[in-house]
Amino acid sequence: MRDPQLQYQRQSVINASPVKLVIKLYDLAIQATYREDDKRLREILSTLVKGLNFDHEPAEQLFNIYQYCQNISREGRFEEIREILEPIREAWEESATDAIVRNANGSTPG
Repeated sequence: MRDPQLQYQRQSVINASPVKLVIKLYDLAIQATYREDDKRLREILSTLVKGLNFDHEPAEQLFNIYQYCQNISREGRFEEIREILEPIREAWEESATDAIVRNANGSTPG
């Protein structure tokens, strides 16, 4: 029999919007900083890099941030990485919430 929590996690990923997946990656990265898991953290940051769309303005800045975090993770500066990633994660969360509100009100992005 499958682990129910693992099954739930898989289903939540399958059903998640792209923005929610980005938020989940940030959550995993931040968790890795608490565990001081340099390897996992760098894997997650690499996944975030691969997902960047350089047709949009913030992609280059995010790329530079992710690279910087990868570099300092090798030095064990996990608290600094959290201080960088947590506000960005919150901005993604706020963006997702705003989109839900706009959709509920029938507004279109303008």
